[in-house]
Amino acid sequence: MSNVIRRSPSSAYNYHKRAELYFALRNFSRALEDVDQALEISPSNGLYLLTRARILRELKRYDEALEAARRAEVLQQDKPELYVLLGDLTQQKRQYRQARLYLSKALQMAPYNGEGYFYTGLLDARQGDTLSGVALMQKALELKPRFMPAYVELTTIYTRMREFDQAKEINRQGLRYFPKESALHFTRGLVYHNQKRLDSALICYHKAIVFDSTNYMADFQAGLIYLKWYSFPQAVKSFQKVLRYDAKYPQINFLLGTAYDKMGNLEEAIEQYTLANEADAADWRSRGRLYRAQQRKYYLDTYGTLPPTAPEIATESEETTPEDNRESERLQIDILTPRRDAKIKIDTTRAFKIKQ
Repeated sequence: MSNVIRRSPSSAYNYHKRAELYFALRNFSRALEDVDQALEISPSNGLYLLTRARILRELKRYDEALEAARRAEVLQQDKPELYVLLGDLTQQKRQYRQARLYLSKALQMAPYNGEGYFYTGLLDARQGDTLSGVALMQKALELKPRFMPAYVELTTIYTRMREFDQAKEINRQGLRYFPKESALHFTRGLVYHNQKRLDSALICYHKAIVFDSTNYMADFQAGLIYLKWYSFPQAVKSFQKVLRYDAKYPQINFLLGTAYDKMGNLEEAIEQYTLANEADAADWRSRGRLYRAQQRKYYLDTYGTLPPTAPEIATESEETTPEDNRESERLQIDILTPRRDAKIKIDTTRAFKIKQ
């Protein structure tokens, strides 16, 4: 295809065809370059705009994708794929009524469109009708067995419903078609994680990272396991990677500060606790940890050693409530029980006189 483009560099059609090839190979950045080149030559082509919207969705640039899809709609690119895409993008923007209209139109045009059933099911699940959502997603897989997002979403839903056997079975079916799909390995890890099978979960997270090094959600979950196992250097490494990809990921500063704190790196711990407290001033955990870390650092700088009784830091799941963190010593109650084998002698030395 590249040779054809070199012979005809002004052909928008050739650039678009190569963009579709790159899209099939999941090389989305190169696909976007080619479709942009095609649109530069032919800016009013609705099909090229549709392809651009699909690529941008894969790159998670949803606002730009929605804009391109709506431009394609204005240019009367009347295809069921366009309305399915618009149904997906609008429900991500929480425009549920508009999303349902788009998806209904897509299924009227193509009653056997598997993706249309999937995104309709996803819309139902998001609006609280989980059973209808699952049924529609299952129908989507019947019509299109190689539609990977359905396997990921169904695994997630079954895990949330604590139907772990069903979650693992649907995940296994997906891995049969997509053995190197990072999202499938990640969701399988979540199933094991919820079952408290942390060894198996960690293996799945590592596979997810191997197949997609940008899957920082797998790094986050792996970091939680390392933190629970007292493997603090590995936890720091995992949380640092999450921070590079998403500095506002929930709890990331607090958890990274906890790992540093446990390693004795008080300066880094204080920095992370401060960032967590700045992000949420009502976060009592970050505020308490920050104060204690500052006190320990002051004592260390002043006396050259840590306090004799340094405050403890919870090492369980960092989602515990204040009641869960109370010192167990304060709650211990000694229950007195009578001795059943006690022998009491009768005193016969005293005389009793009963008055009438």
